[in-house]
Amino acid sequence: MDEKNKSEKRKNKIEVKNLTKSFGDLLVLNNISFNVEEGEFLSIVGPTGCGKTTFLNTLSTLMPPTKGQILIDGEPADPKKHNISFVFQEPTCMPWRTVKENVAYGMETKKFPKEKLEERLKYILGMVGLADTANLYPNQVSASMEQRIAVARAFAVDPDLLMMDEPYGQLDVKLRYYLEDELVRLWKTLNATVIFVTHNIEEAVYVAERILVLSNKPTKIKAEVKVDLPRPRSLIDPKFVEIRKQVTELIRWW
Repeated sequence: MDEKNKSEKRKNKIEVKNLTKSFGDLLVLNNISFNVEEGEFLSIVGPTGCGKTTFLNTLSTLMPPTKGQILIDGEPADPKKHNISFVFQEPTCMPWRTVKENVAYGMETKKFPKEKLEERLKYILGMVGLADTANLYPNQVSASMEQRIAVARAFAVDPDLLMMDEPYGQLDVKLRYYLEDELVRLWKTLNATVIFVTHNIEEAVYVAERILVLSNKPTKIKAEVKVDLPRPRSLIDPKFVEIRKQVTELIRWW
């Protein structure tokens, strides 16, 4: 998927309509509506405690909304029908399964034909640099590799929607940038639709095509920021710095 194709108008893959979530009298998500285009990389940022994780949990159908709809290709989001993948903040590898068995797990659950599963498993392991560690167990690899396994597993099912909840927040800066570059390469190669939640504004500008800025609770979309920057991106590019400052100010002032 080259930059020319990405600049062309894409169809809406995800439609979120009037999404509302309450816990008793506490209103967390307040009537949120937005669309995500097919193959788009969207980042979500907002102040601490604004409900970003609740937002993702509701979008992923892990948690039912109090009100509103999430549509994928015009139909209500349904894990039985759609491939909805989620990468959590903490590594979620199953310790009794090898690296390759962990990556294959989603495809097994979705009942991929054996030949297709083996072919895609080999392809994904190669793309994320896990081929040499395929037969090791999670306790035999580093924390960064564990998170890479989770990302590979999420991409392996060819997801209709991939959601990521601050997946690199606990890693050091150098490693995080390396994995962000890897994530962008995977996204471009596999043409996935990604919603990426992060508290790190620089990270959001580095990976996303568009950023939604959330307000404090009860949470609404405060602003939308387009990130029209070429890739690979430079942290010292004046336009990068300008967008980072714009998003920072949107979060800082209420």
